[in-house]
Amino acid sequence: MADKDQNRTVLVVEDDEAVSGLLVALLKDRGYGAVPAYSGESAIHLARQIQPHLITLDLALPGSDGHAVLESLKADPSTRDIPVVVISAFTQILPAGDRKKLAYLLGKPFDVSEVLEIVQATVGNPYL
Repeated sequence: MADKDQNRTVLVVEDDEAVSGLLVALLKDRGYGAVPAYSGESAIHLARQIQPHLITLDLALPGSDGHAVLESLKADPSTRDIPVVVISAFTQILPAGDRKKLAYLLGKPFDVSEVLEIVQATVGNPYL
């Protein structure tokens, strides 16, 4: 996991730059470290590299879709224990088996206060 001397880090996997920017700004404003990834491939690479405390994952991504990203993350010993929160307009396409691998499943459009509640419930205070 990310260094315990730093803020809790969230990897925001979202190809829509406006949504990604909103989530990153929201998380940083609340004291979390936030790193954007705009494709499935970059999400997998960054998850392995930075070992975030949490990953938010959109399902509709260029390249590897969110389902493939989730499968890859959960199959890799270095990332399998990182909690994943899917935030997507396409939550209904996620198979039941994949839903069991998630910390939370949140549809779009989303309420920013709900996102913050989910992040805090999953990883706790940003400074611990």
